[in-house]
Amino acid sequence: MSRANEYFSLVLAGVGGQGLVTMGTLLGEAAVIEGRNACMSSTYGTEARGSFTRTDVIVGDGEIDFIGAESPRLVLCLAQEALDRCLLILEAGDEDAIFLYDSGLVTPSPDIRANSACAPFARIASEMGRPGSANLVALGAAVRLTGAVKADSIRAAAGRLGEGAQLAVDRGYDCISQ
Repeated sequence: MSRANEYFSLVLAGVGGQGLVTMGTLLGEAAVIEGRNACMSSTYGTEARGSFTRTDVIVGDGEIDFIGAESPRLVLCLAQEALDRCLLILEAGDEDAIFLYDSGLVTPSPDIRANSACAPFARIASEMGRPGSANLVALGAAVRLTGAVKADSIRAAAGRLGEGAQLAVDRGYDCISQ
């Protein structure tokens, strides 16, 4: 698959404490490993945990001149509040976009135009004995669905967090169908 001059914009949404900024950082690092460009912007509430958090990531081969994900290829929601806040993007968005969500934490709306994919990311992470790694499981699934970065690149980026992080990314990559 050729990625010449291709851009991938992703919206990663949830609540504080779910590791969304870490996910965006790892996507950016994976892009740099591939010699590509990336930018990220994050929005979050004043509370350290529990308030709405959104991280926009753009990965591309050329210069990136805007840091917000205007027409995202993927919107990931790890909490119901995230879906409630991102619903307008999903209702008005591209029908080729992907809505990825944690099936144990999010109830989708019938008004979503995007293609939907889900897995119980939090449960998978808990079963691995790493309940705080649901974000990394979801990251693996997002990479598989979008091809925004290569699997080896995201594994290498996650590797700086340790072998458990790589395993969580691998589980997410394997738990979702393309």
